[in-house]
Amino acid sequence: MSIDPLLPPDPRQVGRYVLTGRLGAGGQGVVYLAHAPDGGQVALKVIDAEVGSDARRMFEREFAVLRRVSSFCTAQVLDADVTADPPYIVSEYVAGRSLHAHVAQNGPLTGAELDRLAVATATALIAIHRAGIVHRDFKPQNVLLGHDGPRVIDFGIARVLQDGAAVASGLVGTPRYMAPEQIRGEEFGSAADIFAWGATMVYAATGHSPFEAGTLPAILYRVLNEPPDLGLLPGHLRPLVERCLAKDPAGRPTAAELPLSIMDVGAVPQSGRLPARPMSPGRRRTISAVVAIVTALALAAGALWWARERDDPQVAQPGKPAAGYEPPAYSQAAIGAARTAFEAWYSLDHADYDDGTRRTLALLSGVAAQDYQHLAGNSKSAVMSAKAKQTARATAAGIVWASPERVSLIITGLTAITQNGTPVKSGDPLLFAEMVPAGGGWKMDYARTTPSGTAAPTGAPWPATEVRGMLAEAARCQTEAFINGPRLEEHPDFFARCTTGRAEKWWRELAAVPDDKVPGWWTWQYRAIGTAFERFDGPDSATLIHLGDSAKAPDHTVVTYRLHLRRVGGQWKVEDITSPKDNWSLFERRTK
Repeated sequence: MSIDPLLPPDPRQVGRYVLTGRLGAGGQGVVYLAHAPDGGQVALKVIDAEVGSDARRMFEREFAVLRRVSSFCTAQVLDADVTADPPYIVSEYVAGRSLHAHVAQNGPLTGAELDRLAVATATALIAIHRAGIVHRDFKPQNVLLGHDGPRVIDFGIARVLQDGAAVASGLVGTPRYMAPEQIRGEEFGSAADIFAWGATMVYAATGHSPFEAGTLPAILYRVLNEPPDLGLLPGHLRPLVERCLAKDPAGRPTAAELPLSIMDVGAVPQSGRLPARPMSPGRRRTISAVVAIVTALALAAGALWWARERDDPQVAQPGKPAAGYEPPAYSQAAIGAARTAFEAWYSLDHADYDDGTRRTLALLSGVAAQDYQHLAGNSKSAVMSAKAKQTARATAAGIVWASPERVSLIITGLTAITQNGTPVKSGDPLLFAEMVPAGGGWKMDYARTTPSGTAAPTGAPWPATEVRGMLAEAARCQTEAFINGPRLEEHPDFFARCTTGRAEKWWRELAAVPDDKVPGWWTWQYRAIGTAFERFDGPDSATLIHLGDSAKAPDHTVVTYRLHLRRVGGQWKVEDITSPKDNWSLFERRTK
């Protein structure tokens, strides 16, 4: 994404944010690159002050929609003030070019690159549609190729589905990528996004839309009446894209079916029209299970691919860890379901309490369902009387152990509570969760702030021996560092066993501090509570989630850390420690 300088009429500060450049402009307003109060970069979108109340209401809707979509497929919403002058919304800054710009500069995508884009963007649509949302303007300009994979952006003209469809109120969208029913002003639903996805894949593979023409009337005529021009779209994608571009929305696949066809697992026929929905319950369960696995694979693949787009030459491209060390695909699918359940568990709205409770219960089973019903029943009157609303997002999720029958996880997040529209509280909840396969997917069977005590079943296929040792040693080193602190000089083998990079430098400096200069924040108490595996960042680097009780008694507070490990001389060592809340390094924070 290019960054242009501010123009003379542009504000230099909006709310608490200092603007530094322009990222783009559209019908609703301008998107700026800005610095947050903590110094981090964010994307800040303001709405044109002249456009009046209708656009303000659209802006409010955009904020609500962005908060509902899973964070892995869109820039996370950080802040908003739709009553300000001008109103604005702040989101995570995704450093990367749009698909449109990438293809314009480098030419069409081919081979595995095209397949990865297709799977990853299809996965994004799955999350968007499961939130009950129609994007309405899916196009190459609204797919950002971020460093960690593609992000679908700009939900400014999205509508919440009501009774299964959204009614068009005018020609809103980009004609080259709009479905026929959308152009005709008819009722339309998520199938319109599938049409736009198919057209976007044609652009990615050929450099032009399938309905390219010289004038707007000609484009509209082609969309409504002529077959698409698929150009050099690869043969294995052609049947799927042709179905996506069917004039009749009933003939298009759902978002959930797209990854299956791309991965060629045989769930969608290679010729002819898709069966009319609804599908049989058995087939729906099969699709849900495989899509969950493909979704996890797509996200991992996308992160590896778009890492090549980074401009920082010091960042090494991620590699593949040794065989047998990676978690099985089903555990990644369980993580995706767990994050969704976690966010639902910690989200509530007085205006939608009963329906929200039912939606959450559909994600739970066993002990978790019983606990949630009890909590929801006891809290309803207080929530309704206070007109309270709580929003939540998962910030980290790690695997403790995994078997095909049960996956044990640690999940952490952030929450914000408002009463009568006024912010009153924020928090950083965590759950020890266990997921079980159910209905072709995964449900949360245990969800509490303490471990279930259930040991990994005998013969559980993961973690592998080295990963198990990595988890145990990292937890031991973290505990040792926090307990001994400045007295680490009395443990000379600590640095050789446990640390490298920034962590080693910082802990050595702390060990050299005189007793009367020891930082006041040091608690001299620490208790490791749990450690889980989050990801491999390469063959010799990994990230763990670690929980520790690092507060002075009796006010014990559980703190979540991300332990970044690097393998040096065959031994895994702590290289850095960051917070899942804001990704700041513990060592950077302590020196400020």
